[in-house]
Amino acid sequence: MKKITLLALLLLVLVGCSQQGSTDKKGTASEKEKVSAVDEDSEKEVVKETAKKEEEREIEKLLPDLSQYETVKLEKKEENFEIEIQYPSFGYEPVDKLLADEMQFQFESSQEAAKEIIKDPAYEEEGLGTKIKYSYDVSFKEPVVTDDFVSIYFDVYIYMGGVHGTEHSYAFNYDLKNNQLLDLEEVLKRSGTDLNSVSKLVAEELINSGQFAEYRSEPVTFKYKEDVKEETKPTLENYYAFSLTEDAIILYKQFYKLFPNSAGVVGVEVSWDKIAAATEEKKNDIVYQNNDHQFTLHLPASWEGKYIVKEGDWNVGAEISYDFQFMHNGKEICNIFSISVLDTESAENIGPMNLIANHNGKTYVWNPIMEMPPEFWEGGELQELEEEFARMVNEEVPEIMETFTFE
Repeated sequence: MKKITLLALLLLVLVGCSQQGSTDKKGTASEKEKVSAVDEDSEKEVVKETAKKEEEREIEKLLPDLSQYETVKLEKKEENFEIEIQYPSFGYEPVDKLLADEMQFQFESSQEAAKEIIKDPAYEEEGLGTKIKYSYDVSFKEPVVTDDFVSIYFDVYIYMGGVHGTEHSYAFNYDLKNNQLLDLEEVLKRSGTDLNSVSKLVAEELINSGQFAEYRSEPVTFKYKEDVKEETKPTLENYYAFSLTEDAIILYKQFYKLFPNSAGVVGVEVSWDKIAAATEEKKNDIVYQNNDHQFTLHLPASWEGKYIVKEGDWNVGAEISYDFQFMHNGKEICNIFSISVLDTESAENIGPMNLIANHNGKTYVWNPIMEMPPEFWEGGELQELEEEFARMVNEEVPEIMETFTFE
C-alpha cells in the first residue's frame, strides 16, 4: 500500500513538472515572439530613417553650390537721368531667372519713369550740382546661402530732384529644397508662429535693444512706446521686406515716428531662439472661458493669481459686465478691465468703450481702468507694482482682447 502511495505521489510530481515545463516553454515562446516583434519594429524604423537620410543626401547632391556668384549690372546713363541695378547671378537657373526677370522689369520701368519725370514741369530743379533730375539705384548686401534657402536684401535709392531722395527696400527669399519663393506668412508658419507674435518681438527690440538706444530716452517714455505700437502693427504693409539668416529673421521698415529720415530703412533682427521661446510661452497662456455668453480669452501666464472675474452692474447701459479685478496677496485692489454685453438694438452709442464684436443680437465692448489707482502712486502701498500694473493695462489688455473668440 505504501508503495502504491509513493508511486502515486511520484506520478503527480512528474505530471506537475511536465505541466510546468510546458508552461515555461509556452512563456518562453511568447517572450520570443514579443522580442521578435520589437526587433521587427526597430528594423522598420531603422530602414525608414536610413531611407529618409538617403533621400536627403540625394536632394543635397542635386542642390547647387551658391556660395559663389557674379554681380550683374544693368546700367543706363543719359544727360538727365541715371539708372543702375545690380544683382547676383549664381549659375543656378531657377534662382537666376527669377532675379533676372524682376531686375529687367525694374530696369525698363525706371526708364519710363525717368522720361515722365524729365517732361514734368514740376521737376525743374536740378540735382545737386548736376543736371540729373532722376536716378534709380539698386544694390544688394552679401547673400545669405544655406542648404535650405538663399536670402538677398536689396537697397533701392530713388532721386527725383530736390535735396533728398527716398530709400526703399525689398528682399528675395527662395526655398532651395522645394524650388519656390518664400513669403513671410510661409516662413513664420514653418517656424510655428505668426505675424502677430513676431510683431510683438519687433516692438520689444525697438524698446529694449541697445541698437536703437540713441533714438530713445531712458527711461523709455510712454509716447515712444505708443509710437512703437503704432509702427509695429501686425500688417503685411509694415513687414513687406524681410531677409533670413540661419539664426534670425530681419524685418525692414522705415520707422517714420521713431527715427529721423536720415536713418532710412532700418532692419530689426529677431532671433529664432526668441521666437521659439515666445511660442513656447504662449502655450502656457491662461484660458478664460465665459459659459454664459460662450466666449474665451487668452491671458498671459504671468497673470496667474493676480486677477479674479466678477459680475458687475456698474454699466447701466449693459445687460451685464464682467470685471477683471487686480489681486495682490489675496486682496482685491482695483479694476484692470471690463467686458460689457449690450443689446445691439439699443447700443447705438458705446461712448468711450471699445467695440469687440456684434454676435447673436448682442454687442460686446471693453474698457480698461481709466486712471492709475492711488495704491500705485508714489508713497502708496503698492508703489513697487506701478510699472507692472501699467504694463498689464496699457500693453497686455489690448493684446488679450485680440484673442477674444466665440466658441
